[in-house]
Amino acid sequence: MLESFSPNLLSLIAAVLVSVAQTLYRAGLSQLSPMITAFLMNFASALLAAGVYFFLDDWRRKWDWEVFFWFAMVGVFGGAAGRYLNFWGVKLIGLARASILIQSLLIFTSALGVLFLGEQLTLGVGFGTLAIMFGASLLVHRPKEGQKKISFWFYLVPVISAFLFSLTFLFRKYGLAIILFPAFGISVSAGCGALVLLCALPFSARSARQPWQAGALFSVVAGAAFNVAAALIFWTAVREGEIIRVVPINRLSVLFIIFFSWLFFRKQEAVTIRVIWGGLLSVVGAFVIVSGK
Repeated sequence: MLESFSPNLLSLIAAVLVSVAQTLYRAGLSQLSPMITAFLMNFASALLAAGVYFFLDDWRRKWDWEVFFWFAMVGVFGGAAGRYLNFWGVKLIGLARASILIQSLLIFTSALGVLFLGEQLTLGVGFGTLAIMFGASLLVHRPKEGQKKISFWFYLVPVISAFLFSLTFLFRKYGLAIILFPAFGISVSAGCGALVLLCALPFSARSARQPWQAGALFSVVAGAAFNVAAALIFWTAVREGEIIRVVPINRLSVLFIIFFSWLFFRKQEAVTIRVIWGGLLSVVGAFVIVSGK
């Protein structure tokens, strides 16, 4: 059914759902550590996606280990390593700087799409990608953070995280070329990510001794439900479209996250001229990608 819609439209819908999930995760993070939050997110996503797979698809059909390998790599590189480095980067250089540098995944994704998938990077797609990247950077930029002196090497952490995330789009494309229904891939990748994070939990002192609050658990599980819905839609967009187009459009989730932050946490996110210009630049970039040749 989803295949009848434009991949670009699916990517945009997924961006809205991801922003809802991120807002719910933020509520959970107020009481849970990043390690526990990431583990619960992956674990709940794996269970929900597996339920969708067994309910809607023919789970008895045979699949080879190559499919499992590609989707497992999504979980290891993205759900575990990429997310952990993202959280670590936030701790080292701050949320604003890390969020800006994570936008470099758009450059990595475009390069991988051209090199390994034979996709064509047109002038319109290139301009739109840069517009979304710089627009998102304006949205998350915090000028007051510039007073803190930070080692140059710390900035590499979120950049490496962005590169790992960009690799997952390539892995998804390979895996979805073999098995069409994305729920299987989501369950495998999230399950592998949860397994890696579970092994790392004992080494996180704060996570080991922190109690799990019921309200925070509900927020994370609810966020996982929206995340699985977004993943089902976005993975379909990745399968049917070009990653150099659908990935930049999906990064508009930053714009929607800012809006929801202003709507529900008004004291934490003010609508300034910088936010307005960042939003407009991101929207223009998405329009150019959709309409450009």
